[in-house]
Amino acid sequence: MVELPSYVVKTRELLNLRGYRVEELNEYEDRYEMIPDRQLGEYTIRMLVWIFKEQKVIGVAYVKDLVRDMEEYEAFQGMIVGGSRFTPAAKKHARANRVELVEGNYASFDLFDHQLVPKHTVASPEEVDLVLEHYGIDKPQLPRILRDDPAVRVLGARPGQVVRIERESPTAGRTYYYRLVVDAAR
Repeated sequence: MVELPSYVVKTRELLNLRGYRVEELNEYEDRYEMIPDRQLGEYTIRMLVWIFKEQKVIGVAYVKDLVRDMEEYEAFQGMIVGGSRFTPAAKKHARANRVELVEGNYASFDLFDHQLVPKHTVASPEEVDLVLEHYGIDKPQLPRILRDDPAVRVLGARPGQVVRIERESPTAGRTYYYRLVVDAAR
């Protein structure tokens, strides 16, 4: 059995954390390719992931190629892993086409295994509706969390989604905090 590079294993762990099943891994000359999927109710959401073997500058041409392949595989989202740097045009095109860009150097530890980092999850739309109704507020009135926050980046939450943060307290027990993901501080 061939041992996979650590960045492929970490990408698989990241996708598992987000609720995706990774059953297929293809190897090409310059990259690995995964096609993970997850169930969302009665729907299956498919993703196309490219993991480059060598860190490189990722330009808009790579993003356009991935978007073309996403259409072919009927993938809703895409991810490119392994960029040492992403050009501004690549970032803009990726944001417009639901492609996540991940730098090639993952952290050396799992963020959520640290004792000081509480559990974070992306809240379902039904849960968000219940919270908003309970407090009598609208979504923009929720406290905010930046999309560049390390926990939000690991979860892959997008602006407009709500992150539920679960904390344990010796006096209050388990408490939940809800934060609206935003692009920049407002």
